[in-house]
Amino acid sequence: KKLAKEESAELEYLYSLLDDHAKCGGAPAKLQELMEGSEVVQRKEAPLLSEDGKPLSELEQMRLASEERKYQRMVEGVAPLTGRSRVEPGVQSQGLRFATNFGTQVIVAFIGAFALGYYFVENFVAPDSFDAKVIAGAFCSFATLLLETCLLVVHEEKIARIETKQDAREKRIQRQKPRRKSEKPVEKSKKDD
Repeated sequence: KKLAKEESAELEYLYSLLDDHAKCGGAPAKLQELMEGSEVVQRKEAPLLSEDGKPLSELEQMRLASEERKYQRMVEGVAPLTGRSRVEPGVQSQGLRFATNFGTQVIVAFIGAFALGYYFVENFVAPDSFDAKVIAGAFCSFATLLLETCLLVVHEEKIARIETKQDAREKRIQRQKPRRKSEKPVEKSKKDD
């Protein structure tokens, strides 16, 4: 009730009220519900503390500020790496990167598939039959080959569709460009057909 008439209250005071309310056995209140529609009206900076927890003197605060300014001057010309400063890979290197990644993926998938088939037979089917282990490993590797081939075809088809859409968009933009008044529309002659 006391806070209802005031324009502002300290956050620590609200926390202490919530703690007192909870200690008295009241239903847990949510701070975000109590503060709904409120806003920050004043901020107080916490005093700088030394390593032992005591507030810093004015002289120590000035030294800290001086050290911060010195550091800011030292790192003034340093900028983080961004896309603007880096050279982005060209179309050729993107293709090479895809080929390298895909080739590595295929090799790892073959080895993993062979190991899966081999150890599956060793642990669950026929632990003493070396031939069954190798055949199961080879079968899993072949299935992986088929799967990787399908993934490659799907990837290439996606790239082809994207290129087709881009070409169609460029042609549509070219057709929609307004002609200058001095230009006359080009008509097809019967000889061109």
